[in-house]
This record gives sequence, C-alpha cells and structure tokens, in this order.
Amino acid sequence: MKEKVIEIRNLSFYINEKEILKNIILDVYKGEFIGLIGPNGSGKTTLLKSINGINKCRGTIKIEQHDINQLTDREIALKIALMNQNTIIGFPFPAEEIVLMGRYPHLKKMQRISKKDRDIANKYMKFTNTFILKDKPITNMSGGERQRVLFSKVLVQETEIILLDEPTASLDITHEEQIFKYSKEMSKNGKTVIAAVHDLRIAAKYCDRLILIKDGRIISDGIPEEVLTSENIKIAYDVEAFVYENPFTSLIDFYTYERKNLDKNIHVICGGGSGSQIIHYLFEKGYRLSCGVLQYGDTDFINSEIMGIDIIKCRPFNDISEELIRKNIESIRKSDLTILTNMFIGKQNISNLIAARYSNDLIIIEDTPIENRDFTGGEALDIYNELKKNAKVIKSKELQKFV
Repeated sequence: MKEKVIEIRNLSFYINEKEILKNIILDVYKGEFIGLIGPNGSGKTTLLKSINGINKCRGTIKIEQHDINQLTDREIALKIALMNQNTIIGFPFPAEEIVLMGRYPHLKKMQRISKKDRDIANKYMKFTNTFILKDKPITNMSGGERQRVLFSKVLVQETEIILLDEPTASLDITHEEQIFKYSKEMSKNGKTVIAAVHDLRIAAKYCDRLILIKDGRIISDGIPEEVLTSENIKIAYDVEAFVYENPFTSLIDFYTYERKNLDKNIHVICGGGSGSQIIHYLFEKGYRLSCGVLQYGDTDFINSEIMGIDIIKCRPFNDISEELIRKNIESIRKSDLTILTNMFIGKQNISNLIAARYSNDLIIIEDTPIENRDFTGGEALDIYNELKKNAKVIKSKELQKFV
C-alpha cells in the first residue's frame, strides 16, 4: 500500500478577496515525482507555497498526517524543502555558505555548522556538479550556476519532500536535463518531489504524474498520457495541439498549430528528412498539407504520418510507379503552392522532380547546390535548372517570408 505523505482537502487561497486557489483536493504519495503544469498565473507557485506553509489558506493540509497549522516553521523545514523561483541574494556569499544554509533546520539554537554539515554540503555539491564553485561568490555566478547552487541548498536540507518552483529557469538544455535527472533519481530512492514545470515535454519525460492547473483549479491529474491530451491543452493554454507518441523516443510529444490557413493547400516534395522541419512549420501555421512520393520508413514519411498529412506512399527501394506519378501530379495541380525541398535526387525519385513541372506556384529550397545532390548523372540537373526559371529559389530560413 502506498504511503500518503501529503493530504490536501478543500484548499482555497485568497489575495485581497480574489480567490487564487479554488477547492484543491489532492493526495501525494511517497516516492512520486509530480509535475505541476499550467499557464502562467494558474496557481502553481501559490500551491507550492501553501504546501510549504508560507501561504495561510482555508482548508486542510496534512504533512505526514500532521496538520500543517500545528507545525512550527522549523518542523515544516525538517519535512519539506522549497526551492523558490526567484531568490534574491545581494551579498557575495561563497557557494558553499549558501548551500550550508540548508542545514539550519537541523541545528539547535546557537549551534554552529559542524564538519558533518560541511561533509553533507560537499556531498550534494558534488552530486549537482557545483563543488567546483564552492568558493565562488554567488553574486559573480551566471544564472545557471546560481540555480544549481540553490538546488544543492534544497538537497542539503535532507527532507523527505522537495518542492521545486520552476527549477530550470536560467539553465541551458544540458543542466535542465540534469536537474530533472537528479529529481527522478531522488524520487526512485523514496523522496517525494513536486515541481512546477514550464516545459511540457520535459514534464512528460521525467514526471510520473502530472497535475494540470488552470485558474486555480485542478483540471486534470494522472500519468502524462492521461493529462497531456489535445483537449486538455486547448482548455488550459487555449491553443490547438496535436498530441502523439514520438516514434523515435516513445515519449509523449505534441505540435501546436493554428487553424487560420486551412483554406490554402501546400504540397511538399521531399525525402530523406529534407522536409521534416518545413512540414512542422507549415503544420503549425495551419496549412492543409500533402506530400510525396515518399517511401515507407523515410524520416519525412514518419513525421508526416504522425501529423495525419496526406502522403503518396511508395514501397522502399522501388521505383515510383506510373500510378503514383499520376497521383503526385494530381496532388500538385490541386495545391495552391508546391515546395521542393533541398533533397537528394536519384534514379528512384527523379519522377518527383519531374512532377514539380505541374506546380501552380513553386518554391525551391536550395541550401546546397543541386550539383552536390544530383545522383542521376546530370539528368536531374537539367530538370532542376528548368524549374528554377519559374520558381522562387530561397534558403530554408527564408521560408517564413513567403509562406
């Protein structure tokens, strides 16, 4: 049976008669790694501060079966550690001294920091790769270094419950991943971690459970697959999203998109991954898309299929049949715009290049010269140069200027 460490019932919090949290009911269990997600101003930070006893709320919060209102600040600090989103430290304390501040709940009145406390601080600074910063003043640190030092301070508190408010703010991708890996490892070792998370993909990757909050209410609570749905993202963030399982990572992923361009048809001639980013961009802008001819298993094929785009499909290692050529030309003729990507051209796919002649309006993406991509002995080069005479020839990065 799972051990309940936090129990919240009918929790509400007001600021100047404005209700910020509304009738929150929540149970948290030992060893969970929970991500609090939701738009800015939804109540994530307010909920964390309520759990830590900073906010005085209506309703009940029990920490390890103890009513939080019956606990002293020191008793709460021995059970819960909170890493605030914004912590201003104006004095040039060395990193080690900042981290050691997390040991104060363990000290009796007038008791000094001991060798044991320093050993604990050094252990966690090595764990978070900040030991090298131990003598560096925090006022001389980058935002990322500062965040990691403050994370070490939270760990040094050695509580069973850890609350993190946007813990990866100011961190680069590498250190962002590290913070979540550390948190995941701690939860596997029995610690309970609740983090307010801005990045939904990171939340889905590392958290066991997600709690989606909108306007101070919990609107969804469960495993990532249950919470991160198109419907929930629309409700919480007011954006259209296509949610799917990424075939390359087996993780939940999504694209947001607009609906305003559905009246314009665009056909993309691509292959070998040359069209994936272009297709993503056009999909997010809300265009009605088709592409082909693509072989099963091609990177562009996989990405297009994920988004439900109409694909003209061909078996791998086969020449494109007359029937598929005809279908490709029909799709191009029906389209308002055709985009020919910076793809490699060989004998098997040269008919895609030939089909581009039937475009109503053609954009050619040319990031590298066709001479470097022609594997037909010059046949493709002649067709390509003919197409360029009546097309807009641009770089990939310029596409947004034209579409």
